[in-house]
Formats: sequence, structure tokens, C-alpha cells
Amino acid sequence: MLFVIWAIVGHGQERANVWYFGSYAGIDFSNDDPHILSDGSMIAEAGCSSICDSIGNLLFYTNGKKVWNKNHQQMPSGDSLNGSQILNQNSIILPLPESDSIYLLFTISDIDTVRGFNYSIVDMSLDGGLGDLVEKNISISNNVLEKITAIEHCNGVDYWIIVHGHQNDFYSHLVTENGLSDMIVESRIGTKPKADIGYMKTSPDSDKIVLPINDENLLAEIFSFDNKTGEIGNPFKVFSKIDLTYCYGIAFSPNGKVLYLSTRGMDYQIWQYNLEETNENQLNDEAVSIASGNNFAMQLAPNRKIYIASENRPYLNSINNPNTLGDGCDYESMAITFTQSNSLMGLPNFMQSWLYQPSIKVQNTCFLDSTLFSFNETQNIDSCRWNVYELSTDKLWTSNKFTDYNIFEDVGLYNVELNIYHCGSVDRVEEVMEIFSYPISILPLDTSMCNGCNLILDAGNGHDSYLWSDGSTQQFLSIYKTGLYSVEIGKNGCLTFDTVVVNEIQPSIYLPNAFTPNGDGINDVFKVVNPANVVNYNIHIVNRRGTIVYQSNDIYDGWDGKFSGQLCPRDTFFWLISLSYYNEMGNLVSESKRGMVTLIR
Repeated sequence: MLFVIWAIVGHGQERANVWYFGSYAGIDFSNDDPHILSDGSMIAEAGCSSICDSIGNLLFYTNGKKVWNKNHQQMPSGDSLNGSQILNQNSIILPLPESDSIYLLFTISDIDTVRGFNYSIVDMSLDGGLGDLVEKNISISNNVLEKITAIEHCNGVDYWIIVHGHQNDFYSHLVTENGLSDMIVESRIGTKPKADIGYMKTSPDSDKIVLPINDENLLAEIFSFDNKTGEIGNPFKVFSKIDLTYCYGIAFSPNGKVLYLSTRGMDYQIWQYNLEETNENQLNDEAVSIASGNNFAMQLAPNRKIYIASENRPYLNSINNPNTLGDGCDYESMAITFTQSNSLMGLPNFMQSWLYQPSIKVQNTCFLDSTLFSFNETQNIDSCRWNVYELSTDKLWTSNKFTDYNIFEDVGLYNVELNIYHCGSVDRVEEVMEIFSYPISILPLDTSMCNGCNLILDAGNGHDSYLWSDGSTQQFLSIYKTGLYSVEIGKNGCLTFDTVVVNEIQPSIYLPNAFTPNGDGINDVFKVVNPANVVNYNIHIVNRRGTIVYQSNDIYDGWDGKFSGQLCPRDTFFWLISLSYYNEMGNLVSESKRGMVTLIR
């Protein structure tokens, strides 16, 4: 079991803390839980972008045509951008590496049917710190699709800006402290998109990119991305499930291992894909539909949830646990509702690596087990180092393998630290795990019961799971014959197996050790099981306070679990019996017996 303390990653997710989108809609994620903003000045039918400083304060936002500052006023030169607010991805904003004030605003235009790739320069030191554009609409290239995304370079400082042409051509542009570099990496690979619809997205862990294809058979293709060289390769096809559908929204889970696609056309669904599946056919066969309805753009948020635009609706839907496969991802309709604004088709476009939350996997956390540590996101990683130490003693275990195991000699809490090295930079993930002891069984080695009697075996209270030899899964097992019985009990993923031998005895009288007065006709009354040849019988039953809850001189009578007409609670009661009986020699024998009985409800 892991308890997340923090994931320390040098990607600056605070840059994506504040969103403005749709029809005057806004959200602030600075305190993790989304806070609705109603002060926005923008209508963005589809594409839009926003940007915060390094500590999460809003700087400016755009719909691809105009730029508004943090006071929601148009910047003095913030108009007439070569962007189009009807395009899915019309813009993205990035800080200039190593600069405190310069930002690059990239746009995709839709002018005279020729889509151009442009950028403008925003200087936040101008206009009294509110910012203004010092250059705008600088042309980079023409004839690109309405798709633009960005990912961090593996050095943790520079960026790649990625666009796609009309054929099977990706273009990765490098951004350094000197601005947009002349270096362009062209990757001709994959299938030519048929319909220019939908978002292109990179994964937060920087090693994948997904492009909508939207032809008769393909929704999209998943490619590998090398964030050191900017090269794109190894396409994986995502096939259409239903004819005449197309891919619109795309989002990755925070750990980059789960992909979500929203579809439109003849079928309105969100599909989930397990990216740890390395076989293309299985990736498609095992895809799960998690929702249907009005779902458009999707965007991962700083609180590790994915939010989904609903066109012309005053709300956003969400996927609350996107790292989890199947229904456990928890799709929620109307997760965020607005009173003065509407969602439209789009959500802000961010550099996805800002939202990366690397995850580690720890398995087998039982005492003296081989505890397995693994980190599977290795494509753009040079090396790693595990540091695991017991919190109470600081005893250290280290490893430089992506997957390794250790046998811990003490139960308790351990700090797990993983350092991830790439291109001279390092990320660190830190979590706490617990090594658990095995659950203790309270079954006796053996016990006895009389012929024709029943006995209730108790596996102990407070365990997570029970599995008896007959397949039952409750704490108690009621048995009616002698033999060998076994149970497996589980706690915190640790399992203990135990057995008990039940032998036959011939007591003068026999009473069960538990009964269940639930009206099912089985073991409803506590009484002597073998009353033959007994005379001068008397029984008293008392509770823990010493109150007599039942008394009788009739051996054929029994206690129904009530006192003064009221149901007694589940508890252990004490009984005292005096009796006489004729033994096998025909002699009258008197004796007293004491015992306990558990009332089970």
C-alpha cells in the first residue's frame, strides 16, 4: 500500500492553474479543488489558451484572435492575431526558456483556406506589468492542420512545438532561450488524416503523441515521441468501433499510461485505452466505453482530473480517477456547474508535460515478502535511482534498476524516493509505503462436537477477507459434521492460511458455543442439544453486567436471544447449568457446568 506524499517534478504545473474558455467561463485550480471564475471577457467557440506565472498567478489568455491580460482587459496590441477561434487547437502559450517576462504565443490561422502557423511575442514587463505584444503574427509555415501541441525537451528547459501537415508529416520546432530555433525535425510517418477534426495531444510523460485520423476505419494513431531529438515514430492504430464516427477530444492520464478519446458523429462516447498494452489488436479489443453524451474537448487539470467540455451547457463533465482502468476511472456528469457562463466545444491548450504526475508501483508489501518496485516510463529516461528507508531507523535500501525487489525485515512505514534522470536533469517522486504483518488466526488446533450437533468456527474479527474450504467468505462458519476445515484470512493484501480438526465427543449434555436468532429456522435458539436422560435441570444465562437474561428448568426449552421482550445485542453471554443424569452404569450423577455462548446477529 502506498501513501502519496508528493511528486516533485520540474514541469511547473502552476502554469496551467487558471483556465478561461467557452462563453465567459473560467476555473482556478490553485487550491486543487476547482474554483469557478465569472470575471472572464472571452468567448472562445473552440480553441483557446491561457498561461500563469511560475507560482500560478494568471498572466493572460487568448481565443486565437485577441489577447486579454489578468485584469480581463484587451492588451493594447492584443487584437488581429492570425488565429481562428473556430479551430479546435488555434493557439498555445509558452514562456521563453530562462526568461522572467517574455512569452511566445503560437497560433494557427484559417485565412483564405490556407492555414498558417505563426507566433507573437508578449513582454509582461510592458503596460505596468500587465503585458503587451511587441511583435505579432510572425509567419513560421503554411499548409498545416488545425492542430498544435507542445512538450518539454528532455533537458527540462527547452520545448518542442509540434504541428502536422496535410499528408503524413509531423514538424517538431525547437524553442530555446534564444527563441524559435531554425531546427525543424520532420517525421514522415503514419496515416494521412482524412478529416481535419479533433485535438492532437502529447502525453504528460513526454513519450507519446496522438493524432486524429478520422477516416473510414481509423479514429486515431498513437506514436512514440523522442523528446531529445523531436522524432516521432512507431504508429499504433486506434480503430473505429462504429461507422461514421470521428475522434474529437483527446486526453492522457497524469501518469501517461491511460488514453481517453471522445467520439462524435454517429456515436457519442468516451473510450478508454490501456497504453501499457503493447499489442495493437489487444489495445483495441480491450478498449472500454466509460461514458456517452455531450462530450467534446478533454483536458487534464492540475488536480489530476480530466475535464470535458459540453457544448452550450453550463457545466463540465469529468474523469475523476483517470489513472484507473475501467469504471474505477469514475466518469462524472456535470462535475463543475456555472451560473453565469457556458461551456462550448473547447478547453485551454497547455503544454502537457506541465501536468505530468509520475507514478511508481510497489507490490508485495507483506513482512519478509519480496517487495517489488517498478517504474515503467523508460522511453525518454536515461537512468533512475531508488532510495528506500525505514522512517523509524533510517535504514537505507538503494537500487539503480527500473524494476527491482527487496526483502524488508521489519514491519512499519518506509519512505520511497525515486530519482529519474534524463538529459542532465532529474525529477523526483516521493511516497510512503507500509510493510504489513500477516493476520493472526484464532482457530484452535483442534476442537470437538457431538454427533448431530453443530459448531460455529470463528476466523477472527477485523480482517479484510475470508475464504473457507467450502467457499464461504464470512467470519463465521457453521459446521454440522466432524472433519478437517481450513480458512484463508486476508489483511492489507497479506494472507494467512490455517486449519482446524473437528473431532466427535459424547458429553453428558452439549450446548453450542454460538447461535443466530435471525428467524431462518437454523440455530435460532440456544438450548441443550442432547437432552435425553437428564433430570433436575436448571439453567441461568447472564450478560457481562451480571444481569440474568434467561432462566429455565425445562431442558427442552431454549433462549431466543431476548430479555424482557427486547432483542439482546450481539455479545458473549455466560451460562451456568446444574443437572442430574443417569450414567452408563445406571447411577444418578449430579454436576454443574459453566460456559459461554456468542449471540450473533
